[in-house]
Amino acid sequence: MSDDLTHGTRFLALDDDGRDAIERQYEQEERRMAGEEAPGWTFRTLADAYEPRDPLVYVVDGLFPLPSLSIVYGSPGTFKSLLLAEMCCCVAAGRPWLEPLPTKGDVTPVRTTQAPVLWLDFDNGERRTDERMEAIGRARKLPADTPIYYAAMPFPWLDASAPAAVPFLVEQIGKVNARLVVVDNLGVTSGKADENSAEMVQVLSAFRRVAEETGAAIILVHHQRKTSGFNTRAGESLRGHSSIEAAIDLALLVEREEHAESAKMKSTKARGDDVLPFGALWTYEHKSGTRELKTARFWGTPVEDVLSDAAIDRVAVEILRGDGKLNQKELADQVKERLPDLGVNRIKNRCNYLADQGTLLVEAGDHGAKLYSVPERTEAASQLHDVYDDVP
Repeated sequence: MSDDLTHGTRFLALDDDGRDAIERQYEQEERRMAGEEAPGWTFRTLADAYEPRDPLVYVVDGLFPLPSLSIVYGSPGTFKSLLLAEMCCCVAAGRPWLEPLPTKGDVTPVRTTQAPVLWLDFDNGERRTDERMEAIGRARKLPADTPIYYAAMPFPWLDASAPAAVPFLVEQIGKVNARLVVVDNLGVTSGKADENSAEMVQVLSAFRRVAEETGAAIILVHHQRKTSGFNTRAGESLRGHSSIEAAIDLALLVEREEHAESAKMKSTKARGDDVLPFGALWTYEHKSGTRELKTARFWGTPVEDVLSDAAIDRVAVEILRGDGKLNQKELADQVKERLPDLGVNRIKNRCNYLADQGTLLVEAGDHGAKLYSVPERTEAASQLHDVYDDVP
């Protein structure tokens, strides 16, 4: 495991000090439930904020940092659990995830940082979980001692609404020193909390505390609600109370057309950098004479980005490289034609930003109009062109 994983986290190891810490947490929860006075808080200051920090470590590059709390959700049958299971195997082995098909090199694999992984299955059962883990492991020729651990329908059941859930889950994670933990799924581990009420604040706060105590990336599998698709924000498709979305660092929606062997993932909420859409192709083979999986894996597939600011950047540069100079309205209208789901004002604001950064040139035209063009040679433009391979 990388030495980087020891930096910037407060991991609770199961040595003597760790056991004492767990016992203290149990005692604190018992005192809180009994109405006794809780220990005082410790405050930090700007002096603490100004202290140098080690770089943020991602177990899955650009998606899941340490520590963090995220949700991966979608309708039934969208491959969300399978995608995460393979991702977990890749992290446990320190392998890249979603590599391109051998015949196509147009996808950049997702880098991972090797770390022990814990999968908590409260949905599929032991036989199916065994089958999936075996098929994924065999497809990637992973050794049996790869540090991925899982529990299927474990007892006692996890009730994240109960006060004792935090120290209990911290203890289980500590047994295998896991840095990536997947809980499948949120709905069945929320106890008596109504997922459509503010009671979910307590549930999500419990998972957040676990992430902070262990230094792990916690991923909750969840479901998508049915939406009208008309004038609704993408994040509103996350089922349950709005407090669920508010409490997490990243929400990834998994979408799949009926009977398709491919799926698309897109971010509907991100506290950090935007996550551009990415795709996966499901491939598998059965054991001879059975319907059981023998091997299974996903391959990365390209997905066109038509919603992000990066998409505006790419299209604006493409248009101007072809047409030379355009005024603001002409440029915005042409970008809008290529990216119909984006608003004209957003496009104009982004073009102004690109001009401020030197990626686009602006000069005065007739009657005070702004004329946009692409500079022939600037570092900003060159970098932008390098990022987007489809820019001629």
